[in-house]
Amino acid sequence: MIHVAKRYGILALFLVLTLFIRTAQSQDLSDAIKLTRSEQFNAADKLFSTILAGNPSDGDVYFYYGDNYLKRYFADTLNTSLKDMTAEAKAMFTKGVQQEPTNPINYAGLAEVALLANNITEAQQYLDKAYSLLPTRKNKIVMTPEKHARSLVKMADAFVMAKAKDTARIFTYLREAEKMNPQDIDIYLVRGDANIYLLNNGSNAISNYNIVQSLNPNSSMANLRIGQLWMRAKQYQMALDYYEQGVKIDSTFAPAYRELGFLLYKAGRYEEAKKMFRKFLELSAGNIPARLQFINTLMELQDYPEAIIEINEVLAMDTTIIDLYRARAYALYENEEYETGLKAIENFLERTPVDKIRRSDILYHGRLLSKNEKDSMAAIVLYNAWELDTSKIDILSEVAMSYIKYKDYDNTIRIYTLKDSISNANVLDIYNWAKAYYNIQDYTNAAVMFERFSVEQPTYVAGFTWWARTLFNLDPESDEGLAKPVYEQILEITLEDTVKYHKQRLEAYYYMAYYYYHQYVLNKKDKDLARESMKYNKDVLAIDPENEKAKQMVEALKRVIK
Repeated sequence: MIHVAKRYGILALFLVLTLFIRTAQSQDLSDAIKLTRSEQFNAADKLFSTILAGNPSDGDVYFYYGDNYLKRYFADTLNTSLKDMTAEAKAMFTKGVQQEPTNPINYAGLAEVALLANNITEAQQYLDKAYSLLPTRKNKIVMTPEKHARSLVKMADAFVMAKAKDTARIFTYLREAEKMNPQDIDIYLVRGDANIYLLNNGSNAISNYNIVQSLNPNSSMANLRIGQLWMRAKQYQMALDYYEQGVKIDSTFAPAYRELGFLLYKAGRYEEAKKMFRKFLELSAGNIPARLQFINTLMELQDYPEAIIEINEVLAMDTTIIDLYRARAYALYENEEYETGLKAIENFLERTPVDKIRRSDILYHGRLLSKNEKDSMAAIVLYNAWELDTSKIDILSEVAMSYIKYKDYDNTIRIYTLKDSISNANVLDIYNWAKAYYNIQDYTNAAVMFERFSVEQPTYVAGFTWWARTLFNLDPESDEGLAKPVYEQILEITLEDTVKYHKQRLEAYYYMAYYYYHQYVLNKKDKDLARESMKYNKDVLAIDPENEKAKQMVEALKRVIK
């Protein structure tokens, strides 16, 4: 009897110990899933690895480990490779199938990978296999309602995450899941996501997220989703309230801090936005994709000095991220560190495959060459950037400016002519185009362009001044007085601030004085011409009393006018 009691006692102890271990493993898995949802992917990765070391036959662990890779991609699609993440996820899902072939959940994961690759046929095969492993009246498979519902939810979510618009299948899976376990909040999260991301139905989406809140008032994810909906509706205060509630519920829920950062940035509260992003980064410690997101944010905030610091720190840890070399060059340019920026962009271009080089890379290279006074090269590079996207017509203005800087006026004129033939040149183009003609002494075309400019800018004094000088060069003796009407306009438009424009007024007065003097010399019988010249000469001397030429004309005119 004593032996029997001992045997049952040992058995009971074994059962308790087994239950304890399974409970601990279940808790660890829940913690790992929570880390994934909080976008703490590296920490989740370590915990999944630890769990698998202790229990390598649990298919659920492989699924959520694989899902961690997919969620890493979705958290930062710009800087994370879909190919790499789906490959890692697929490997995990495949191992899950091998270790626990009767668990349908990893087939749902494989279906999502196939859908992301747009392989619908393969995805359907995996989903059919997953469905065949669920209990029915015929197959007599034993499975808890919770696990049954969870598998259906993951099958539906595969379509939602891949943006595959098979909503009939999605909602069928979710209805079945709801029958099995109506308390599963993921049913309503996925249904809400399907409504907003696939059907653009915010009303139905928020109804489902509200169900999540009613089932679990402490769901940070529900608050995040509702906040994102209000952001889409541009109801920023409502969004702010939900994001803040999300971090109040769970201060380690990283995505809410990121969304708060974006919201505060939109509101122009830049320092607060950076604080939220830093908190997001802190929670994602060691997570390079999270740091890349922060760098992108700093670039959007135009905080280039801090972006450069962050970029350098990440490159110190990982030199393989090509996009960081690009971002560093861009940030150095925007921060006016042109010499270092040129080295950075050239380093980036050297290490980047040709098919990965963007138009913007070539554009920044051209700009950095120009800022380093290498304008003969800059003009060619900038033109190449324009040729990659000829709709970006304003790049031609940058090409022309580079030609101007090293005084290649013929090519300047060629580029402005090209731009004007595609889309009317802007006023600054016309001004610089006119000056290019002036500099090669093509005064006829220069006069046409300065007139065109002045018609569009009727109060810009410098434009009229250059126009008048151009006309003077076409009529240097003032026989025809070509410049006279323009100098008269200069005197008129500068009346409101004669001090500011005293040089332009002096030039105009002198021209008028000389014009009337010259006309008098040609026609000495018309003393009114002499009187007009005398008047303008006095205006010259009022501004410049030591003007010798004006004095000489005055002395000559005194003998005529009594």
